[in-house]
Amino acid sequence: MPNETSDYVPPSFHVHVDAIVRRGDDMLVMKRAMGAMTGAWYFPGGSLEHGESPEVAARREIREETGLEVVSLRLFRVWHYQPDASAHSVAISYTCSVPPGVEPVINEEHAAYRWMAPQEYRSRYFNDGVLTALQDRPYALGLVTQIRDMLDAYLTNAGT
Repeated sequence: MPNETSDYVPPSFHVHVDAIVRRGDDMLVMKRAMGAMTGAWYFPGGSLEHGESPEVAARREIREETGLEVVSLRLFRVWHYQPDASAHSVAISYTCSVPPGVEPVINEEHAAYRWMAPQEYRSRYFNDGVLTALQDRPYALGLVTQIRDMLDAYLTNAGT
């Protein structure tokens, strides 16, 4: 353990929060309209802001990106990813639900949304062909692999 006189600098991590938003048997996925992953379909989420707890940040991000108020927000998984060679991030993923018939109103960060069966989402956007196509993009490959692993855990545990 470093002492007070050492040159130790604690690591700095970006904290990302996201949520698998369920409505019945389907999950909400949203098509990114900007940023490094433009065009990709992901869960609503974003960055933890100063002074926020991860749970408060997840609820805020869902509300900002979808206009939805969720119920039964539960911690699902905490995982590490490295978006580039110099940065490290910790992602905190939740599960939650919305009542039947509720539809999101997306903000400018997204071009579209859809409700999908979890297995369909996994097989369409996180299959082996997608991983092969990302072989020359190591950081995107790492992120997509982590999301696929999270989906596999979700499917194995039926979202609990």
